[in-house]
Amino acid sequence: MERNYRLIAVEGVDGSGKSTLVENLRKSLSAEARVEVARPARAMTAAFQELAESGRAESVLYQDRIPPDFRHGTYVLETAVQFHYCREQFEKADIVLFDRWFQTWDVYCEEIVEHRDWMLRLTASAPRPDLLLWVRVDPGLACRRLVERRDRWARIYSPAALLDKITALTERYETVMREAGTDTVVLDGAQSPQQVLAEARKHAGALLDVRPGAWAATGREA
Repeated sequence: MERNYRLIAVEGVDGSGKSTLVENLRKSLSAEARVEVARPARAMTAAFQELAESGRAESVLYQDRIPPDFRHGTYVLETAVQFHYCREQFEKADIVLFDRWFQTWDVYCEEIVEHRDWMLRLTASAPRPDLLLWVRVDPGLACRRLVERRDRWARIYSPAALLDKITALTERYETVMREAGTDTVVLDGAQSPQQVLAEARKHAGALLDVRPGAWAATGREA
């Protein structure tokens, strides 16, 4: 299978500035190319929220009600399928920009237990990003940003509990992103949004300079 677009994925813990970078990249790259922004596994996330949170107190989180290994498996399944049912939409773009990638579930969910081999094959069937950006940030700064924007986690958790949670996720990212390979570009999330964009733009812009008719949709290594 071939694809006629470049695939960029942006990763980072909550409060890293990841989504801000995605939006800034979209605006910047749109001056030169057709950009499509996507998020993986939005349908399953919405379904879990409806099942576990609808009509309940704000403190009830679907992540605490739906087993993490089960969520992980369904996210992989939906994302693999997403590249088929969104193929026509993606093919109209020069760049498809993903806000989060498979590493998110490696960090936020437990390992897949049921049908692991099959899920690994599904994971490998998805295209491998041409560019994987990781917005790396200190957990203390990430927490301050979550508090400043009155994020739901900041409203639910005590300051100490929030810091513990973000610290654990940040440490997990260190391991997961090392395993992602040497192609990962690490960005300093402590810098201003403009500085982070400028650094990311250097790498993303290089993809526009080499634009053949089609790129092989090679799978992500499992």
